[in-house]
Amino acid sequence: MKKIKLFDDIRSKHNVKTTILSIILLGAISVVTLLLIFALYIIISSPDFDQELLYSKEATVLYYADGSEMTRFGSENRVLVTYEELPEVLIDAIVATEDSRFFQHTGMDVARFIKATLGQLAGNSAAGGASTLTMQVIKNTYTSSESHGIGGLVRKFTDIYMSIFKLESNYTKEEIIEFYVNSITAGNDGNLNYSRIAGVEQISQYYFGKSVKDLSLAEASIIAGMFQNPTLYNPYRFPERVATRQNTVLKLMVQHGYITEEEKENVQKISVQSLLADHSGEKSSNSAQASIDFVLAEAQEITGHDPYSVPMKIYTTIDPKVQDVLYKLEQGEIYEFPNEKVQEGIAITSIEDGSIVALSGGRNYSAKGTNRAVDISRQPGSTAKILFDYGPYIEYISGSSYNMLLDEQTTYSNGTPIKNANDSYMGLITMRSALVNSRNIPALLTFQKVYKENPDYITNFVHGLGIDYGKDLFEAASIGGFDGVSPLEMSAAYAAYGREGYYIKPYAITKVEVTEIGKTYDNKYEKKQVMGKETAFMITDMLMTATKHGVGGVTVSGTDIASKGGTTTIDKSFTAKLGIPSNSTMDAWNITYSPEYSIALWIGYDTVTSEYYLNSSIGYNIRKAVMKAVGSRVYSKNKHFKKPSTVVEKAVELETFPPQLASDYTPSSLVTYEYFKSGMEPTEVSNRFTKLASPTNGNYTFDGTTLTLSWKQIATPEAIDSAALSKHFNTYYGNYAGKYYNKRLAYNASYIGTLGYQVYRRDANGTLIHLGRTEGSSFSISNPPNGKNTYIIKSSYSIFTNNISDGLAITATTNIDSNVNDIITPPNNPTIDNGETIDIE
Repeated sequence: MKKIKLFDDIRSKHNVKTTILSIILLGAISVVTLLLIFALYIIISSPDFDQELLYSKEATVLYYADGSEMTRFGSENRVLVTYEELPEVLIDAIVATEDSRFFQHTGMDVARFIKATLGQLAGNSAAGGASTLTMQVIKNTYTSSESHGIGGLVRKFTDIYMSIFKLESNYTKEEIIEFYVNSITAGNDGNLNYSRIAGVEQISQYYFGKSVKDLSLAEASIIAGMFQNPTLYNPYRFPERVATRQNTVLKLMVQHGYITEEEKENVQKISVQSLLADHSGEKSSNSAQASIDFVLAEAQEITGHDPYSVPMKIYTTIDPKVQDVLYKLEQGEIYEFPNEKVQEGIAITSIEDGSIVALSGGRNYSAKGTNRAVDISRQPGSTAKILFDYGPYIEYISGSSYNMLLDEQTTYSNGTPIKNANDSYMGLITMRSALVNSRNIPALLTFQKVYKENPDYITNFVHGLGIDYGKDLFEAASIGGFDGVSPLEMSAAYAAYGREGYYIKPYAITKVEVTEIGKTYDNKYEKKQVMGKETAFMITDMLMTATKHGVGGVTVSGTDIASKGGTTTIDKSFTAKLGIPSNSTMDAWNITYSPEYSIALWIGYDTVTSEYYLNSSIGYNIRKAVMKAVGSRVYSKNKHFKKPSTVVEKAVELETFPPQLASDYTPSSLVTYEYFKSGMEPTEVSNRFTKLASPTNGNYTFDGTTLTLSWKQIATPEAIDSAALSKHFNTYYGNYAGKYYNKRLAYNASYIGTLGYQVYRRDANGTLIHLGRTEGSSFSISNPPNGKNTYIIKSSYSIFTNNISDGLAITATTNIDSNVNDIITPPNNPTIDNGETIDIE
């Protein structure tokens, strides 16, 4: 029995081993199969090995709107060099730094690859990717920079496959070095017309002012270090960072035996800055760098390809003449800025089609720097008032340019006080006056009224104009207190007012031809009506009034120009911290538009310091001067906005609630000509200054020596009736009823006077001879002339007499006879009013 059990145990162990071996074998076969499938996939999916791509590519060319060439990137900016032209120090520096076993491996450094892979699996992010120079050429030319996930894995093994079986099997090591050094592209410090410097020869010429064949060890070690990241290791911008990278290159050259420790130390004594070419005296040959950067980014968005690496023909909307005006501004040729630190950003868009006509990224703008026409986000100040307040009010509540607004002390809804810029109040003013004079309080009150009606009115209106105010809509947005905008956003938003209410998202490209793949992308713009043409015209007309008051700073003969300025303040705690005046300002805006162009200008400092800051007067003067310099050179003469037929103009009497038409006798100082939507205009004439009614029931008595005229007095006009006035102000003026009631009484006392009656006698020639005035209902005349005479009684104020009534005529016969002392009493004749004659014999 024991023997049988022993044999059973042996058989059992044998079966387990067999099973384990089978599983291992099966697993190995599966792994091999998967690896073969993966390898097959890599081979099949790898890009075609187009050898032409290894050499110089066709340039990417940008064209101005008029068809002339704007700039180009690619082959024309690349000077190819051969291996024989490369100095040994550069080859040694590149090989030591990027691929120390380059001349030994066949496209893949196996030892380095395994080491890097194990390091990455262990979580060491600094283990590197083990790319050889050959693999980098493949990546730069055929694949991509994808490094994560399955895509990154596939890309890495595609690089390996093509490096070994395509590039290394068809080209010598020397040729691969040539491909590598000629393919590098680098940025610059912005002084010259280079957004991308292509090839090691151009890099050497630009940074060191010499050919690559003449590079020293110090210079070669800098260039070798740049290959890892030309932007990050730009010698002009980041000399300290470059020096650190250069030391790494030198240490690797010592490690691999290319140079001695002494040579390394000698180079380290040389500063990076001392090696660089001086471009300070050179003038950029490219006057459109900010526009170029915007165009290239837009081209990549449209096509999905990088214009720097994929050749294209890009047709832009940039006008070379307008762009040149901005370039001259940047260079100080048409305006001298007060100091070197103050900055500007300008965006000019077309009213006709919404296209970007020109951009200024700021003074001394460098390629891919902060484009102040596009990249900044600054609070717009009072330029927001037509976006958040008056535009929505006219659009949704059928407002007009007349709407009366109270500019009086008030607060936000949460009780926080709000002030006007000059801490004063103008009282009752029209929307036109509130906008022209940029009053904050009327703007807030308008915002609150629209918001109370429907908050979505403001939200929809502002978003429709391409403005994003953030997550929540606060009342501070009524005067520009929100996250911020760029000049390009504001230019496009204001352009909608000049375009009868149609918004067009700004763009700078009409067409892109990707020459490498033979595909054309047409970029068509879309017009979206975001407000009625009535709203657009009324806002425009009010801003044209602002221009006449000097707001924009620019006028052009025969051309309609609308203008709005804006200023933003700085928190008092911040001004106190910096030790600058509490009235210092952050931003100064000036936006103008004509039937041709919308120009949005921002003025300010990138960073406010104790030395560099604006105040309201300085910012105001700079923005006006800059807009004058630019606008006077950009706007054409004799361009006019058209009034839509659905807008009517009416002569309105000021201070009328609701609006009423001016009467024939309204003083000119109280008449304003304002626009209304057709059907919403006032039709009732104000009776405040209308012609007074004439007295009635005229009569007379004569006692032989004295003629006494009498009449029935007219009712007290509402214009001076205290009860009627009290009711009016209590109805329309809210908490300010008492104040404005007393102001009206004071006005009446100074300019209207009391109600009375002027008495005249008409002579034989029809001339009225003034006899006197009374506030009663009768008037006595001693020793009147004999015979039949006509007397005219006219209702009249004591001061304002333009609206004096036509008069009541009384014809009386007086015969003075010394023998007759009877009193003559006229018969009871019917009452005749308003200038008709009563004959009494």
